Amino acid sequence: MKFNKNKRPSAQPTEAQRTSRRRTLQAGAYASALGVVVLAAVILLNLVVRAIPTRYTEFDISTSGLYTLSETTRNMLDGLSQDVTAYYLAETGGEDQNVTHLLDRYAGEGGRFSWQQRDPAIYPTFAAQYDAQDASGGSIILVCGDKHTVVDSADLYEYDYASYYTTGSLSMSFAAENALTTGIAQVTRESSYVVYELTGHGETALGADFTEALTNAGVTVQELNLTASAVPEDAAALILNAPQADLSAADIETLRSYLANGGRLLVTTNFLVETPMLDALLQEYGMSRQAGMLVETSAANYAYGYGGTYMLPVLRHNDVTAGVADGMYVFTPLAQGIINDAAAQATSESAESPLSHTVLLSTTDAAYSMLDYATATVLQQGENDPVGTFDVAVAAENSDTGAKVVWINCANVLLDDINTAVSGGNAQFLGSAVNWLNDAENTAVIESKSMSVETLQVPAMLVLPLGLLFVILLPLACLLVGAVVSVLRRRR
Repeated sequence: MKFNKNKRPSAQPTEAQRTSRRRTLQAGAYASALGVVVLAAVILLNLVVRAIPTRYTEFDISTSGLYTLSETTRNMLDGLSQDVTAYYLAETGGEDQNVTHLLDRYAGEGGRFSWQQRDPAIYPTFAAQYDAQDASGGSIILVCGDKHTVVDSADLYEYDYASYYTTGSLSMSFAAENALTTGIAQVTRESSYVVYELTGHGETALGADFTEALTNAGVTVQELNLTASAVPEDAAALILNAPQADLSAADIETLRSYLANGGRLLVTTNFLVETPMLDALLQEYGMSRQAGMLVETSAANYAYGYGGTYMLPVLRHNDVTAGVADGMYVFTPLAQGIINDAAAQATSESAESPLSHTVLLSTTDAAYSMLDYATATVLQQGENDPVGTFDVAVAAENSDTGAKVVWINCANVLLDDINTAVSGGNAQFLGSAVNWLNDAENTAVIESKSMSVETLQVPAMLVLPLGLLFVILLPLACLLVGAVVSVLRRRR
């Protein structure tokens, strides 16, 4: 074996070097482990945050509170006893962020509500299983057990064209919460009602707006001719809408017997049509006609551009009208007053009448009832015309029999074009009254959220002072402060 005398054996690392290497390896391992732990913690934290309801992780900073749920919706979601699933029909990438954010709020509020997106391009036959094959894109299918309904995309927004022809602009509101909450109430409602619309006396048929409002309240509307048949046992209530002829004695007797057994009746009348038989039945419930035609002189309580006969009466807040949203109007053109006096129905055997009355709509105290409306050529108060507050709609209830009667002394109140003029206020009023007749809970209608951008208006008198402040004074102050700081630093 030969050895190279010129080659020196390699130097062994010193103890200090070995210690340094061990420390480096330990530090690297520690850093790697710490990185893994931090990454796992971040992932876990992200999963936990995603599981937290959005009401705690997202804040609604929109000026109109677009995603802030009303108390009505929160109470309904908290009280759900069945699971409700919403299927949002929208293409991937084409979702409406307003809708998805609102659905997240619904899901975060109640554990029994959830939602999923269904892309029609990926699931072309999905909507058909819920009879929604014709639903437009952006619609929502609500499913609870074997019940389902479609919230159309057109119902998620409302458009107000009131100022379009004068200013060329329109206002848009986000109405999705009211549409969703109404739909959830439909699929979770455990009881439904049948209301019969009376025919045979020239009555005006309910328009689509009103039948839809009743459907949303869980009410099915069917026609009934009293002359041909008696009141069915499943009748929750009857609607007699503006008859053009008086009822027969037999029909009145049928209604009288129905009410005596706890029946429910909603009546609208035309003051131009004499109905003595019907009037006599209403008098049994402490209500009679006020002579004349009502004229409102308060400019805030009749339709703009029309005379005082096109009234927007005062909506009284009570259990009967609880389903009408705040700020909504009920339009009652060409109406007549109602005189109500429950005390007049007291009998000699009882010191107190079983009847109680609730005023639903009334004029202001500046109204009058025109007695000679049939021959008058101008809308002017006569010296004999009574002045004061007149009731336009009244609800009567008999505590002995359980009968309920709602009388609206206006023939036009349940017409679709009249309802459209006040953005659905008349339909809300009908749905609320029918709910009360059926002893169903009246939930307040949720108002739409305005999407109009509110701009900050600077008063003209402040424009010049604010301009001087922000354009000249503040920049000069900054330059002066900078110069002072620079000089002080040089002197040190």
